[in-house]
Amino acid sequence: MTLVGQPPQSDALEAALEQLAHGDLDGAEATVRQAARAAKAEFGSGSPELARGYADMARFHFRAGQFERAAQEFQHAAKGPMPPDRPAREDRLTFLFGFGAALAADGQLADAETILRQCLAYARNLHGAQSAHAFVALVPLADVLLLQGKTADAARLANEAYDGLWRLGDPMFTSAVGTRAEALKALGQTESPFPDLNDLPDEMVAAAVSTTLTRAGLGDPARVRAVFADLLRFVDGKYGHDHPLTRDAVAAVAHHEAAVAGDADDRVHRTAVRRAVWSYAVGRLPGGLLANLDVRVEGDGTIHLAPHLTRDASQDELDLIEHTLTDAVDDMFARPAVVG
Repeated sequence: MTLVGQPPQSDALEAALEQLAHGDLDGAEATVRQAARAAKAEFGSGSPELARGYADMARFHFRAGQFERAAQEFQHAAKGPMPPDRPAREDRLTFLFGFGAALAADGQLADAETILRQCLAYARNLHGAQSAHAFVALVPLADVLLLQGKTADAARLANEAYDGLWRLGDPMFTSAVGTRAEALKALGQTESPFPDLNDLPDEMVAAAVSTTLTRAGLGDPARVRAVFADLLRFVDGKYGHDHPLTRDAVAAVAHHEAAVAGDADDRVHRTAVRRAVWSYAVGRLPGGLLANLDVRVEGDGTIHLAPHLTRDASQDELDLIEHTLTDAVDDMFARPAVVG
């Protein structure tokens, strides 16, 4: 699940996520932990500042895939009497959103539904029933209902969130796009759920696409596959085959098929890998040299590439082909950028 309703990243969290992206898990964890310790030393136990520090640790562990720890830290951040001031009450809502999302990601769906229903009531009470915050609170709840097979209720909430946020013109609308798309597929809709995105500014399209792509490997494999197929057609038609969003979508298709293992569609997987590698490599090799590319993906995810050339190549050209194909695979695995 994607974390919704969260504040902009603090400096400490941003630094930690940068360390995590470079493979330094221990150093990244130390960064957010030290920030929490500094908040405790300066402001004391039970302070809003310390609660935000715990929440940053939770957001970090959520992004690192350590969902049980994230749930515990979000729960700890949300403990204590209800804060009297509005900013701290708004913080409490973000902590509860995170707690519910982490429980869901950890597979504790019934408990997650309970917490997320509390979030919905809290958001309506704090911001108003027709506010953007109240509508966005429907999104993670709809996701949990989808995971539990409560399709009709999930679709109703997802559509309510989508329509309400669209009507308000709120940027948080982008967080509802992927959930609604999968809910519509669960109801059997075959039409693309994405034509409305044509009317949005490019930055909102990018946010909607990126958030939807975080569903790779999650949810029902066939439904997510259908959502991604529609989304890829949309971005390809709108921006072209070499646009970053299109390449992100192709990569996400490949990641989804790799993640769902026994439920994967091997043809879809091979096609996505081939397209991702080809689009990266063909413009970086001498013109006309690469004629075709065979792809084989083993059950453990190992990718084998067999390039077919239009002519005999020199050793330097063969070395360039090898390096370029390796870089192409690395680029695919680096996409899409993590959101949330």
